[in-house]
Amino acid sequence: MTIPVIVLVIILVLVIIFFKDFNAFVYSFVMIDIFLRIVTYLKTYIVRDNAFGFFDFIPESIPAIIKSFDFGTFNEIIMFLYVLVYMIFLGLMFSKFVNRKF
Repeated sequence: MTIPVIVLVIILVLVIIFFKDFNAFVYSFVMIDIFLRIVTYLKTYIVRDNAFGFFDFIPESIPAIIKSFDFGTFNEIIMFLYVLVYMIFLGLMFSKFVNRKF
């Protein structure tokens, strides 16, 4: 396992231990993915001259971490779980939007 996978797993396990809530896991999972995508955007379009070398060690997104390993069918199962987590997130956000008082 590489360092990004270990760090991702540790963060998600800590969230589950401290909050003991599946919704907290979903929200933290999506926040980590969005953060990685924002850093990738900054790395690609803002910091082009490699002024900050630590950007090179940050992975692009959670699917990039998953696809860095070649597990075959297991990768497809993990990517399905990734999409499932995003569908649950969308459902949570939709229910919060619908139940909002105007």
